[in-house]
Amino acid sequence: MKLEYCADAIMIYQNKLVLVERLNEPKGFALPGGRRDYVGGELEEVTTCAIREVEEETGLTLVIEGQLGTYDAPGRDPRGPKISTVVYGKASGEIRDEPNKTRVFLMDLKEVNQHKDYFVFDHYYIIKDWQESIK
Repeated sequence: MKLEYCADAIMIYQNKLVLVERLNEPKGFALPGGRRDYVGGELEEVTTCAIREVEEETGLTLVIEGQLGTYDAPGRDPRGPKISTVVYGKASGEIRDEPNKTRVFLMDLKEVNQHKDYFVFDHYYIIKDWQESIK
């Protein structure tokens, strides 16, 4: 399988974490994000991808405040090898689900642990890393 580069976003909207529930396999809670496109033969910038994917999956506008890190552990995604750079920030706008793909959920940070087994990929652990970084 071909290695794919991705961007994911941790964002706060109305004092809650924005998550999407994936309606396709693998199903579960995830951070908004996705594959970085190639534009004119060049790999799309992380920030451009994150902003685009957030808008596609949630209808929201992301204002990036920083970058958490890059996640590339083998087997982190059952669909194949993916390297994801994670940004964080604040969101604004009106929530809109991506038809037949995602449903948007707002979750209090305290609730994350209660749903840890429903997260896909390594997104639960990414959120925990972010929580540690903002202490």
